Amino acid sequence: MKVRLKLQSNTVLSVQQENRLKQMGATVRNAGSYVERMKLNEGREKMAKNVMGKMSVDQLSDLLTFYHTMAQICSQVLERKLHDVVNDFTS
Repeated sequence: MKVRLKLQSNTVLSVQQENRLKQMGATVRNAGSYVERMKLNEGREKMAKNVMGKMSVDQLSDLLTFYHTMAQICSQVLERKLHDVVNDFTS
C-alpha cells in the first residue's frame, strides 16, 4: 500500500517555521562536519597508539612527563588569563 502526501506549494510559512527549518538545516550540516572530525580524530588516535606502541619505556616516560608539564603550564596560563578577564570586567 502506497501513501501519497500532497503538499501545497503556495503555503506561507510563519517566520518561526522558516527559522526552525533553517536551524534544522544548520544542524544537519553541523552533524556531518562533526562526524568527519570524529573520524579524523579516530585516525589520529590510532596512529598515535601505533607510534607509541613502538616506543621504549624510557621514551614513553619522557613523553608523559613532557605532557604533564605542558598541562601544568597551560593551567597556570589559563588561570592567569581568566583572572585578568575578571579584573578587566570588574574595573
